[in-house]
Amino acid sequence: MDFAKITEDKIKEAIQRNDLENLPGMGQPLELKDDFPGMSEEWKMAYRVLKNAGYSPEDVKKEIFRIEELLDSTTDENEKRRLQAKLKKKRLEMDRLLEKRGTATNSRFGSYAEKIYNRLK
Repeated sequence: MDFAKITEDKIKEAIQRNDLENLPGMGQPLELKDDFPGMSEEWKMAYRVLKNAGYSPEDVKKEIFRIEELLDSTTDENEKRRLQAKLKKKRLEMDRLLEKRGTATNSRFGSYAEKIYNRLK
């Protein structure tokens, strides 16, 4: 299945139906700000998908990223345990926020979120 062709066909159909007229932000410059400088492209994409879907609160995800960076760079075992506990707490907080937003009832998001979490480990 050629997704590029399908995508192009869908865009052409939307243009013919005038579905792309008067969209919010039309004629405005795109905001291409890098929200996660220093983060790998895979992580950026995963967080961007979550953010665009309305499932990833900025403060929690940035804190998770920061803790993971610290965890990767530390060699002190006590510090690693402390950071792992803090990371677990933040991930639980993220899960609660996702559940609060109704993702527990959205089976498609649940499987998608699990894939993202596994990819980011």
